[in-house]
Amino acid sequence: MSFSRILFFADELAQANRLALLLSRYGHEPVPLAARDPWSQAEGADGLMLDCKRLTAEWRLLATTLAERGLPVVLFADALPDHLQQQLLAAGVTLVPHKLGDKEPVEAWIKLARTQQGARAQQQQRMAALEQKLAERKWVERAKGVLMKQHGLDEEAAYQALRSAAMQHSLSLGELARRLLAKQEQDAD
Repeated sequence: MSFSRILFFADELAQANRLALLLSRYGHEPVPLAARDPWSQAEGADGLMLDCKRLTAEWRLLATTLAERGLPVVLFADALPDHLQQQLLAAGVTLVPHKLGDKEPVEAWIKLARTQQGARAQQQQRMAALEQKLAERKWVERAKGVLMKQHGLDEEAAYQALRSAAMQHSLSLGELARRLLAKQEQDAD
C-alpha cells in the first residue's frame, strides 16, 4: 500500500535510483518519468519530484504546469538563476536549494509542497472572492448612477432603492445591480 503515486526524474542515474529508493521507503509508489515523453505519465499522479543538474525548458514547463494545476512539485536544484527561481516559485513549485542527498527527508518535502499548494489554492480563492466583490461594487455604483440620472435621486436614495429592491426579490445587491444594468443596455439597443 502506498501513500501516493509520485512521479520523479533525475538527470543522473544514481540520483534517479536514490530518489526512487527514498520515495519507496516512505511508502510512495515512485514512477520514473521518461525524458522523451514526460507528459503522458502526468495524469493521475499525486506529486512530482525533480533533481536536475541542468533544468531544461521542457522540465521547467512540466514542473510549472503541474504546480499551477495544484499538484505538489518539489525541485532539488543547487544553482538556479534568480529569474528561474521566481518563475518556479510563482507557479507553486517547492524549491529545495541543494542537491538530493542520501538521507533526504523526501516525505517532509512532499508535505511542505502539499501545504504550500493548499495555501496557494486558498489565496487564489480569496483573490477570486475579492475580485467578485470589486466587480459587484462597480455594478452597484453604476446602477446607482443610472437611478440617480433617470429618477433624479441623490446617491443615498438610489442606494436605498437598490437595497430595498434587492431584499424584495431575494437577490444580492450586486446581482440586482447587474440585472438592472443588463436591462438598461438591452433597452438602449
